[in-house]
Amino acid sequence: MYTTVVGCPVAELDTPALVLDLDAFEHNLATMAADIAARGVSWRPHAKAHKSPAVAHRQIAAGAIGVTCAKVSEAEVFAANGIRDILIANEVVGPIKTRRFAAVCRQADVIVAVDSADNVREHDRAAATAGSKPRVVIEVNVGMERAGVLPGAPTVELAKLVASMPNLRFAGVMAWEGHTMAMQGGDERVAEIHAAVNRLLETAQACRDAGLTVDIVSAGGTGTYLTTVGIAGVTEVQAGGGVFGDVLYRRLGVNVKPALSVLATVTSRPTPTRIIIDAGRKTIDPSSRQPDILEHPEIERMGFSAEHGTLHLPAPSDTPRVADRLTLQSGYSDQLCHLHEHIHGVRNGVVETVWPVAGRGRLQ
Repeated sequence: MYTTVVGCPVAELDTPALVLDLDAFEHNLATMAADIAARGVSWRPHAKAHKSPAVAHRQIAAGAIGVTCAKVSEAEVFAANGIRDILIANEVVGPIKTRRFAAVCRQADVIVAVDSADNVREHDRAAATAGSKPRVVIEVNVGMERAGVLPGAPTVELAKLVASMPNLRFAGVMAWEGHTMAMQGGDERVAEIHAAVNRLLETAQACRDAGLTVDIVSAGGTGTYLTTVGIAGVTEVQAGGGVFGDVLYRRLGVNVKPALSVLATVTSRPTPTRIIIDAGRKTIDPSSRQPDILEHPEIERMGFSAEHGTLHLPAPSDTPRVADRLTLQSGYSDQLCHLHEHIHGVRNGVVETVWPVAGRGRLQ
């Protein structure tokens, strides 16, 4: 089926369908790459949103040094598809996962984050068995209060342990200043981004003062990268999801265009103000950010059950009609792409390419 839709008009796609406007996507790629390169920082975009090697290769072609991912299983997919420089920005814990991680490091140069001594030791044991020697970064808690070691001396002590392991390579430090995303005031957000990243930079310097080589100082998601990338001392940013131009990022002021959407069909018009579509929670997860409806921007109230979307018009209207199609622009692609098997790349109203979401379901 998916080889036959290439070259077809978008109108011939069955719904619901995940659709990518290639012109907008390429604009976003070029914009983000230029913003980052202009400041002399490397780009290692997070791939947990798209989970697609095809997208990753286009990010690398635009200037990225590799990708970031969240799970070993994602790293396995990207390594198998020719991506050679991968950061797992997450702790990989337990004998099953550390064994798999050590094994994939024989296929690609994969970096892992750690925040505990026991985990460091089990990575060293697994690497010894696999015959690999992975790079390791320390995750630092700079204010998000999720995972991570406290800045300063606790990080230095753990870094020393990593450096002492015969089968590991200490590479540096990383953090995610994600707690700033919820701040409403622009000046307040910028100030806290600087404060959080400075905690990371001070910790990196403390590691250097202890005689350790710190090659990587990694931070910055799409919602913060325009600030983070300008802070001297950061070596790379992980901003990735912005290439899809999600509602979430555009409302934070990121200079990207809406590119990713779900094409849905109106299946019922029970009342002049209620619209039912064939895209429910199994198609689009609105829990972080609801989509925008391209054809009807006045729609603000919507709800989703398993197989249905219910949209409410602010005033009675006989449009859209049953069988009309609506474009639901991605609210937050991290909670959208993984629900679909394919991304349909579209240009000038025609399907130009179909990319598998090869990392779909890779949760381990």
